Amino acid sequence: MATFEDQIPVTLLIEFTNVSRSGFYRWKNETGKRVRDFKDEDLFHLILEIFQASRGTYGKKRIKAALLRQHGLIVNHKCISRIMRKYGLVCKIRQKRFKRPIQPHGTIKNILNRKFNAQRPGMKFCIDITYVEVKKPIKRWAYVCAVKDLFNNEIVAYTVGPHQGMSLVLDSLNQLKEKGFEKGAILHSDQGFQFTNPTYIKRLERYGLTQSMSRRGNCWDNACIENFFGHLKCEMPFFGSPQTLEEVQTSVSDYMIYYNEERIQNKYGMSPLEYRIHAA
Repeated sequence: MATFEDQIPVTLLIEFTNVSRSGFYRWKNETGKRVRDFKDEDLFHLILEIFQASRGTYGKKRIKAALLRQHGLIVNHKCISRIMRKYGLVCKIRQKRFKRPIQPHGTIKNILNRKFNAQRPGMKFCIDITYVEVKKPIKRWAYVCAVKDLFNNEIVAYTVGPHQGMSLVLDSLNQLKEKGFEKGAILHSDQGFQFTNPTYIKRLERYGLTQSMSRRGNCWDNACIENFFGHLKCEMPFFGSPQTLEEVQTSVSDYMIYYNEERIQNKYGMSPLEYRIHAA
């Protein structure tokens, strides 16, 4: 049947030989496995020779190169890997050693701990960075760093720029210092690289701010500022359609004025600035 299956339909061969179709294909499959085993065994001896010559240091890629150089054989690396697993050949892999840098956020606690209310202005702040699309002259992003006072949800400092480097954050910190705050006030952030930077940490110490940081991968720890960014991206287009970086900066500034001075917050029934004046 195997001899004539390419010339005569298998259905007719089954009728002539009185052999079941499943039996024929099972025999054919087992025969194919035996043929592959014979081929694997021949190739295994060559692989073993190269493996032993390398004192067990060659993996599938180097063995593939050695087979081509020494025996003129082109063998797929997957085939070599399969044969090595089949016969239990494991190369001695060099262990890579990484010296992990000290992560400053590992020692910075989540002092705010989702307590987003403050009794007085200048006691608790949160800071973060978001992005806004710039469409002209080419598509790119503008970055907004904002600081929010948790007493009345007022944005007390912000910076808009074409890059999200340290200068963006440090400019906002300088604005916050000029605005004023209580000694030891909490400034909360996520674990962005800007907020784990030693320059940022030293600047907070110099200004007398207490650093607080979210847990890794937990956006809810900084939800108060994320909530503001949601409003910014959703509502700012109603103030115009900024195209260039300069127009985006102007639109962000216009929205900040609207948000702080006019936009009524459901929590207070008045704008952040009105609530601060009312509370005073």
